[in-house]
Amino acid sequence: MAPQSAAGTRLNKRGLETRARLLDVAIQCLADSGGEPVSANRIAKDAGVTWGTVQHQFGDLDGLWVAVISEIHSRSWVSDHVAPPSRGDTIRERVATVIDSVWTYLDTTEGRALTALRTSLPARRSDIAVEYPRTAAAFAARELDWIQGFDYLMDGLDLDPDKLYRVRCLLPAAIRGLSNEREIGFTSDLDIARTALTDAVVALLSQPGE
Repeated sequence: MAPQSAAGTRLNKRGLETRARLLDVAIQCLADSGGEPVSANRIAKDAGVTWGTVQHQFGDLDGLWVAVISEIHSRSWVSDHVAPPSRGDTIRERVATVIDSVWTYLDTTEGRALTALRTSLPARRSDIAVEYPRTAAAFAARELDWIQGFDYLMDGLDLDPDKLYRVRCLLPAAIRGLSNEREIGFTSDLDIARTALTDAVVALLSQPGE
C-alpha cells in the first residue's frame, strides 16, 4: 500500500519525495545524535521543510516515529532476508551467528538510529504506550522480529526450550551493552568480550537438563 498523508489522502510524486527525504533525514539525525534527543523541528529544518509539512505527512511525533521505525524495518528486511544467515551445524556456530548479526546491525545507520530513538523515549514501556501508543506497538513488532529471527537460527537443535527462552531474553540487552562500550571506548578488547559471551551462552545451552 502506497504511503498516505496523516489525513489519509494520497500523496503525489512531490509528497512522496518529501516523505522519503524526511525519513532519510530523521534516521540520519538519530544515528548521528550521540544519545542526544532529536526534535521534530530539527528534522524539519535539516530536511528543508516546515513543521507543518511534518504534520501533513505524519500527523504528530508519534506518527513520525512510527514511520521511522517502519522505514528502518523495511530497509533491514531487504538487507537481512535476501540471503538469510547460515545457521551452521553446531550450537557454537548458531550462537556466534546470532551474536555477530546483532552486533553488526547495531553499528549500522539504521541500528544506531533505532537505538537512539528508543533511548530518547520514556524508560518504562507503559509510559511509552501512553505517550506514543503507535510507536510502542511498532517497537513491539520489532521485538517479534527478533524472536522469529532467533527461533530461525536455533531451529533444529535439540535444546531445552526454557534455556533457549532465557538466552533469547538475555542476548539483546547483553549485545547492546557491548555495543555501548564500542561507542564510549571504555572496554578495549570487545572481540574477547563477545567470545566470552558466546562461551557463556553455549555453556548454558549445553548443560544437561535440570
